[in-house]
Amino acid sequence: MKRSIAVALGISLLLQLAACSSDNVTVSTTSGSTTTATETTTTTSSSASSSKELSYCDSGLLKGLRIDKDNIFVKEDPAWETLTTYMENTAVNKGFNGSCILATDDEIFFYGGPNAKTTKGDPVDPYTTYEIGSISKTFTAVLIMKLREAGKIDLNDKLTKYFPEYKKGENITIANLLNMQSGIKDYVNNPMSFFSNELNNDEFLKLFSEDSLTDELFMDYLCKADFDFEPGTDTDYSNTNYHLLALIIEKIEGMSYADVVKRDIFDPLGMEHSSAVATGDVTSVADEFKGYHSFQKGARGAGDIHSCMADMLIFDKALFGGKLVNEESLGIMRDYKTGKSYGDGGYGCGLYPYIGKAFGHSGATTSYVSQNVIIETEEFGRVYFIGSSSTVRGVDGFQELLDRVLSNLA
Repeated sequence: MKRSIAVALGISLLLQLAACSSDNVTVSTTSGSTTTATETTTTTSSSASSSKELSYCDSGLLKGLRIDKDNIFVKEDPAWETLTTYMENTAVNKGFNGSCILATDDEIFFYGGPNAKTTKGDPVDPYTTYEIGSISKTFTAVLIMKLREAGKIDLNDKLTKYFPEYKKGENITIANLLNMQSGIKDYVNNPMSFFSNELNNDEFLKLFSEDSLTDELFMDYLCKADFDFEPGTDTDYSNTNYHLLALIIEKIEGMSYADVVKRDIFDPLGMEHSSAVATGDVTSVADEFKGYHSFQKGARGAGDIHSCMADMLIFDKALFGGKLVNEESLGIMRDYKTGKSYGDGGYGCGLYPYIGKAFGHSGATTSYVSQNVIIETEEFGRVYFIGSSSTVRGVDGFQELLDRVLSNLA
């Protein structure tokens, strides 16, 4: 797996600089659903831990699942028993701190939220929201594919079509951005180089923590920056590519990136607990020393989306079920381009391969790591493993969960 949690953490320099604590955190507008799910979890988990009789969830997303102690919900199915038992033991005993879900297109087999609370002090549930970091890139790629299908963009368009002032973009295509083949320096992971070594540490901190990187300033530095390699000759991860795609989406649609994501993905799919370029709506608890991600506008398209396990499952099932883009677009998204950073698998369009028949994307912000993995199996069809955890507590347990799921299913 090219981009493990450890790698994702290692590439989050800007996000580490950008984090600041926030005391004004609110539950999303559909808090009624969240409260109901949380109350169910709280009541039944307590019952399960105090009684020898088995308890089951009788309503909502997790209906029919056995409720174990430590906020674990499991589907009783012999075909899954070995894996879900291992997941339960690992999540609890290895200190996993967050939420994770394992499901097929038809049903959920495991939900775990041990060792973690919401901002209200309740056990986390499938509607608890997290910062999903670079998983946002999958959403951006979907929006580009939708524009392509509508005839509003061509993947061979050059950047100078959208940014005439960026003369160096005359040989960079939309496809190069999607596939991480532009050669443009990464303003997140290599900020000193992208910003021409003109900013000191205090200026970097202010720029990112106050979310004051304007589009004009970003473009000024982009025009000055040299390439890491000639466009189209290599593949190397750069957040700059997907931030540029977000700016292009705004130019074409004449509205903000956040509004386009809401109009074309969140609203049609009923992803009521998800947002883009927002602050103050994360309902999980961030690390107290690092806080919530504040660099939202400056990171749009590359790492700004907040979501939950329930909504991410909706998104995955819709995307790979052909409800967001057509089969040709999905094929393009999974056409992985290899290079020095992706020599063992490649990078597609907002997706990259894991092992076997698994693919997806990871994400990291200062306080969170996330994984969104789709596994194609002969026995169960598509299997979805989705999770978010604290970067400080529970990372080892999270990695072990992912590794075991992949080794059993991919």
